[in-house]
Amino acid sequence: MTAGNELIDPARLAKLDWEDLAVLHDQLSGLLDELATSEWLSAAFDQVLATPELLVQSERLQELDRVVLVNDAASGVRVRLHVFRQREFDRPHNHRWTFGNRVLAGSYRHYLYGDYEDLTTHTKIGRPCLVRDETPGTGYVIRHTLVHSVAAVPDTTSLIVRGPAAKDRFVVMNNETGDAWWQYGHQVEDEAEIARRRLGAEKVTGIRDLLVRQGVIR
Repeated sequence: MTAGNELIDPARLAKLDWEDLAVLHDQLSGLLDELATSEWLSAAFDQVLATPELLVQSERLQELDRVVLVNDAASGVRVRLHVFRQREFDRPHNHRWTFGNRVLAGSYRHYLYGDYEDLTTHTKIGRPCLVRDETPGTGYVIRHTLVHSVAAVPDTTSLIVRGPAAKDRFVVMNNETGDAWWQYGHQVEDEAEIARRRLGAEKVTGIRDLLVRQGVIR
């Protein structure tokens, strides 16, 4: 299902080059400049609250809340707003998709462990090879094979543009216990669990109110 496309030209999303990170970085930099504005975000939240197929995709995960603002089925691209709820949630992981990010408010410590093309639950990743602080206005593009983790100030908000899924599962690791496990996309998840995580209109409205308090939406 496609929703939210009137906010972004679908042809523009179709042209995003998810295989060439240098090209993608420039493409997403310009796009995120436009999306990270009060006007665009305000219109996007209006649309989410008026569009059931978007609202049901907004959910609460263990470490963050995420609101799906645009879902383009043709290209597989989604635009999401993330709100980090916990500070010390440092679990190295990769992703099912490549994405670009822009921090809107707050900050987080970002740990990058390196690129692992064939990551499994038995892979030993070692120590971070790069640590940086992400603050309002900073951003980056990450390939789905890169392992990273974050420790965020509570209520840090960020905007991401994610590409089509490159695989159906990804690895999450616990640095304290040494445990690692697979996590899967919605296609193979239990419907009851998906429903339990849904934010609903009231919580999505609360996230919009948070952006207003942060000065992101005016």
